[in-house]
Amino acid sequence: MDLQSSADAAAVEAAVAAFAEGWQAPHPHAWDDLLADEVTLVQPLLRNRVGRHALAEEYGRLIELTPDLKGEVTRWAADGRAVRISLLLTGTLGRSPLHLQVTDQLTLDDDGLISYRRATFNPLPAVALLARQPVMWKHWWSSGVGPVLIRRKFLPHDLERLPTAALLRALALVGLFLAASAWLTRFMSDGPRATSRERG
Repeated sequence: MDLQSSADAAAVEAAVAAFAEGWQAPHPHAWDDLLADEVTLVQPLLRNRVGRHALAEEYGRLIELTPDLKGEVTRWAADGRAVRISLLLTGTLGRSPLHLQVTDQLTLDDDGLISYRRATFNPLPAVALLARQPVMWKHWWSSGVGPVLIRRKFLPHDLERLPTAALLRALALVGLFLAASAWLTRFMSDGPRATSRERG
């Protein structure tokens, strides 16, 4: 192993150890010392973002929704300064246990800091847990994870900075509650009889 590859191996091992340590007692800024100032962040559904503050914002929303969330590094591999980490996230979503498999692909810069991070995971288990617990919907929304219309990839990158963002959040929330209220009103008034007539 040459001098350069030895340096890469040392940087990778230190980064993986710091990454794992952050997930033992996670909080929004647990990984600040591991991230480059202009780190690029990519993950399913959300727009690409830049900067360690962006990761703190996203993890802050997630931890507010699932306060007991923790992660365990189950395996990892590296090719130079490119690192692939498998992570098992566990916590409680409402009254139900959450288990989420995440793969993080990281690129380290010359200082051993993460300059690029791509996360991949299947969100369906979490979505299914939320769907079965209407009591959690308000908390899901207020945590910031819920207002998906503001942060999705098909919207302009700087939409969150516009003064209309709060208005859009409010309108989306009102629309959600109106739809739920209309459905509940119809169900309570017609309920099983309407269902029986439809089946008949």
